[in-house]
Amino acid sequence: LLIEDVDVTQPQSPELHVRYAEEQNAHKNRSLPLNPTIAPALNQYLQQYKPKEHLFECTPRNLEYVLEEVGERAGIRRMQVGFETLRWTCAVRDFRLGMPEDRLRQKMGLSKISWRETREKIYALSGR
Repeated sequence: LLIEDVDVTQPQSPELHVRYAEEQNAHKNRSLPLNPTIAPALNQYLQQYKPKEHLFECTPRNLEYVLEEVGERAGIRRMQVGFETLRWTCAVRDFRLGMPEDRLRQKMGLSKISWRETREKIYALSGR
């Protein structure tokens, strides 16, 4: 995640830009709205840690360790928490809250063809 991927130039409507370097994944590029409270927190983080290029200077494995620790503190068993679990939990929650299907598909970075199978899984997980 590059520093410029988090756009807080409009503090009341900040966005996260998800970009793929590979041309074959260009259709997955998207912008996601962020909570406005991210702007002051991000500015404080940038002032304190002064990252150079990437927002968080750590490896994917380090992020897994952090997520594991957060899960333990929350009383969640190790096998129940992971980035893919968070992705699916967010998708089901958004679906239950009425997010339009095309918006949810775009948020997940899925093609229309991939969405067909994923939509059925989300329906099942949401209890519909």
